[in-house]
Amino acid sequence: MAELTGVLVRTAVSLIVGVLVQGDTQVGCVFGGSCVLPCRFQPNSGTILHWVKQWDGEDVQVHSWYRDQDQLVYQDPLYEGRTSLISGSDASLRLARVNLQDQGRYLCLASTSEDDWMTSVALTVRAPVSKVDIVLVNNIVTCKSGGIYPRPELTWSVSPRPATVLQNTTEVHEDDRGLYDISGSLRTVYSDTVSAYSCSAHNEHSARKATIRLHSPMQSDPKSEVVLPCYASGLDDITWTFNHNQTILRRQAGQEEVVETEWQQHVRDLSESGSLLLYVTSSAQSEGTYRCTLRYADEEEVTHIELKILEDPMAERSYSPPWIGSVVMVSIISLIVAIVVCRNIKARIQRSHVI
Repeated sequence: MAELTGVLVRTAVSLIVGVLVQGDTQVGCVFGGSCVLPCRFQPNSGTILHWVKQWDGEDVQVHSWYRDQDQLVYQDPLYEGRTSLISGSDASLRLARVNLQDQGRYLCLASTSEDDWMTSVALTVRAPVSKVDIVLVNNIVTCKSGGIYPRPELTWSVSPRPATVLQNTTEVHEDDRGLYDISGSLRTVYSDTVSAYSCSAHNEHSARKATIRLHSPMQSDPKSEVVLPCYASGLDDITWTFNHNQTILRRQAGQEEVVETEWQQHVRDLSESGSLLLYVTSSAQSEGTYRCTLRYADEEEVTHIELKILEDPMAERSYSPPWIGSVVMVSIISLIVAIVVCRNIKARIQRSHVI
């Protein structure tokens, strides 16, 4: 019976191929998501329906429906557990967990006792740029993004425009899924004013931008309050971090900020613009890199601030090395011994004169 069913499937495909009813429909799918391949045919109890993919001169079985139910005996293993019809009255195919191998031309082949129907779908897959990370380490700005298809490019812009051309490098790697990771680096130039470095990861389907503003270095006395500037509009998602890996606080649009437990004694206030009023203690605890990150629909902005904690002048004046006390004590004892010795010598001299 299985062999007979297979013959019927192949025969139905060969008979319908010559019937052209509708041209290619272009469908773009997102990698990893679900996608619908349209076929505007309403099957009934006598319908034989096949979805096939044309690949390298052959027809790959994707999904079959007849005798009022799915028939998946001859389904190609690549599509196992990923296909279903929209409904019993719609021949459109839902394809789940889309990957790059799914790209190509699909045929919806339907046959009844009265008509034969065929429509074709050209499926393309894209993996959009979803996130771009930008950091500054050792005067080099690094920008990276991953999981992209088709192959992306990376472009830079700098404001204010530097007098010399900046050295930059870009690397692109393909992972085992066929998606692309891209990274680039740009050496910065010193400026005593705020400068901005922007990178954009993009291809023909999507783009996302990240900007890092290098604020001029800041200083603060220990055990005092300092305002770290940020430039939000008041309705942005904000994240403050310390030394790249410690989260200080987060504030989502329209919500109150959430301060991490270890920073609650230091955070005094967060303004509408995102500027942070911070209580700093010593250089060991508070000195380092602070980042304010603003996230938009297709862009990310980072304000990068290096904060130096000055030495406490009162601590310098009041501080004495531990060996100073010992030196003073030895000096006092030596002085007492010298006085006693001198008195004894003077007494002996006086007695000798008397004799």
